[in-house]
Amino acid sequence: MTRQMRNLTYRDRMAVIRKIEAKGYDRPEAERLARSVFAEFLSRPQGMSIEERVRRIMTKEEWEKECREYGC
Repeated sequence: MTRQMRNLTYRDRMAVIRKIEAKGYDRPEAERLARSVFAEFLSRPQGMSIEERVRRIMTKEEWEKECREYGC
């Protein structure tokens, strides 16, 4: 990403959704996760950047594996 995301604009929201979809999530799950990423950023703006928060989201396969091992 060439510019840092800071606001909940349509462009930033769609970029985050596409990055989450690339991790194996479908559109409704990606939208829900994107909303939570922005909400978390707005509640603690001095913490991690939005890009870092998206990077820390597990892939769908990793999440399903952990869900099977440890329960959801």
